[in-house]
Amino acid sequence: MEKSIYEKEYDVHHYEVDSNGRIFVASIMNYLDDLAVSQADDLNIGIEYLGANKIAWVIYKWDVKFYKYAMGTDKLRVRTEPYSVKKFYAYRKYEVLNSDGELLVSANSLWFLIDTEKRRPSKISEEICTKFGLSLNDKKQIEFERLKKPENITMEKEFQVRYSDIDTNRHVNNVRYITWALEALPEDILSNCTLKELKINYEKETAYGEIIKVLCEVKEVENEYITISSVQNSKDEKLTLFKMVWSK
Repeated sequence: MEKSIYEKEYDVHHYEVDSNGRIFVASIMNYLDDLAVSQADDLNIGIEYLGANKIAWVIYKWDVKFYKYAMGTDKLRVRTEPYSVKKFYAYRKYEVLNSDGELLVSANSLWFLIDTEKRRPSKISEEICTKFGLSLNDKKQIEFERLKKPENITMEKEFQVRYSDIDTNRHVNNVRYITWALEALPEDILSNCTLKELKINYEKETAYGEIIKVLCEVKEVENEYITISSVQNSKDEKLTLFKMVWSK
């Protein structure tokens, strides 16, 4: 069975770049989310299909590598490949290339399917597997690093969940957590360093109106900074863990 590889082009707009003209990390992550939704829609297993069957995809883990920043004038080719499934879980790979064919970003992701009424995992059907060019018998996995909470807190910031943070599943859009984690980092790192790796574990949802807190630890190792972040709710429950590697 041939896997279903899907590709789209994206223009980097002026409002998607920072003061250095480099694309925001959140913009790249939005492209990856959009691509998965677009592929599912084109295969007739998208938003309408999920809603009719009372199921939804939820992102669980990201492992993203950045080789070169896209700039404000770039036209990008973003492609994705469903990799495998295992019971409730689905693995998906991505690549982001510029118009010259240079690989800018590669990413692995792990998603799980939930029953939206019971808020419990839902087994992935053979129909969904077949549409994505996968088999229920193909259970190979992608390894993800087990992330830890920050220990020596060097930065802390609070946010209130806004209405605009909420997605079609009525929970906070997964890219918003990335924005919060980045906002809690030192400005010097954001402006003067280059992100090389981004690893995320999503562990618990939050909703509109909640007060959340981002705790961050910054480690300096040779020519790099390693930032470890935790997003927590007002009850100090862990929502999301981050590990980012920045080159100086």
